[in-house]
Amino acid sequence: MSDLHRTGTSLNAPKSESSRTEPGESKHPDTHPPTDTLEARSLPPKIDSKARLTAFVFGLAALALFLFGIQKPGVRNFDEIVYVPSAEAVLDGLNEMDSAEPPMGKLLLAVGINQAGDSPFGWRVSSAVCGALTLIAVYLWTHLLFGDYRVSFVAATLTLFNNFLFVMSRTGMMDVFLIFFVFWSLVPYTAALTLDLSTVRRRILLYISGFLLGLAGACKWNAIDTLAVLLGISFALPWISKHLPVSPASSIARWAENLRRVKAPSLLFGLLILPAVSYALSFWILFRCIHLPFNIHEFVSMNHSMWRYHIAATTAKTMVLPWYRWPVASSPMRNFSYLLGNPVVMWGGAAAIVFCLWRSWRLQGASESFVALLYASNLLQWVVTPTRVQLYYYYFPSAMFLGVALALYSRPRSFLGIRASLIVVVAAALVFLWCYPRMAHLDAPWDCALGCWP
Repeated sequence: MSDLHRTGTSLNAPKSESSRTEPGESKHPDTHPPTDTLEARSLPPKIDSKARLTAFVFGLAALALFLFGIQKPGVRNFDEIVYVPSAEAVLDGLNEMDSAEPPMGKLLLAVGINQAGDSPFGWRVSSAVCGALTLIAVYLWTHLLFGDYRVSFVAATLTLFNNFLFVMSRTGMMDVFLIFFVFWSLVPYTAALTLDLSTVRRRILLYISGFLLGLAGACKWNAIDTLAVLLGISFALPWISKHLPVSPASSIARWAENLRRVKAPSLLFGLLILPAVSYALSFWILFRCIHLPFNIHEFVSMNHSMWRYHIAATTAKTMVLPWYRWPVASSPMRNFSYLLGNPVVMWGGAAAIVFCLWRSWRLQGASESFVALLYASNLLQWVVTPTRVQLYYYYFPSAMFLGVALALYSRPRSFLGIRASLIVVVAAALVFLWCYPRMAHLDAPWDCALGCWP
């Protein structure tokens, strides 16, 4: 009986085109590196009803958690003082938008204010909805990567308890909209590389991914590093599988074959042209709202203003925290909902990223490499980003990948007969519960019901 059958895969399960054994391919265990990555053993042929239902339940639970008490504080919180007035100006048809970020996130804020009223709830409801949808995307993306229900469940749970998503989903700022579009761009991109699809469908999924990444960039320019990772993977994997010793059964070989079928022109169109189109589209919508004609001169002028803003922007030195201190930060942002990443997920996830790198090297796992690259690129971009301001909440995009890495690392392990994944989830939940009263701006004495920050 083969290893594949021993893991419980059905004899009648459909095989992807790239996973079929080619004539003359050796099956000797020493011929190629081991290929016991999760996705090699249990990749589902599609997102089935169980996965869709679980993702939906996660979304509903997250939305309820984010909306409960979202009207607190009753005044504009942190950078809401910048972005909410810009959204209000859009609704009034005024050309008074700030130069801090592109318009897409402010347009989404404007939708919430228009539908729910110009109130604390209206300022933040769009963020809550996008945050809940982001958690759905995290679950689906992890399921596409590893094909394991337990890993997907733990990854989504840890992401929900990582404090970052909770705080950012209850604040009218641009970051949650950036992450919303980034993760929903990863879902079709990963589906195009992992599922058993026709070439036409793969191309369509890649086009959708690129379009959504352009919208992510239209919320914050930080989306450029994720786009760079997708471009790099799309062209590097076919080269690696052709020029380096790669097992035909590895996920690297499967992804590379699927990318070859898409062809380079389609990749360039999907990951270069379409992001630029959707990015420009957000400005066209803005210009329509403020009753200005859309033209190249105004488009370039607005982007130049944003560039100059970020180059010149300053803030109080007491607020600045260099990027290399974010992964080990232990003091909350007291002026921003006591934001501090859940130490269980942050520190355990950072160690799990190292595990992902080791596993990707030993087992030729594209999925593990993907997670590690996305984390590293979102963090290390700040080494070269030309700005004087580095704030702890800028770690949000990178932190979103730590729950996935930690879920993968803890899956096969146990401690005193208890699954490590269960221990990690319970520990993360307890820390989140301890942080919750301050993050949610509960009134006294509930703000210190479980103890106060030192």
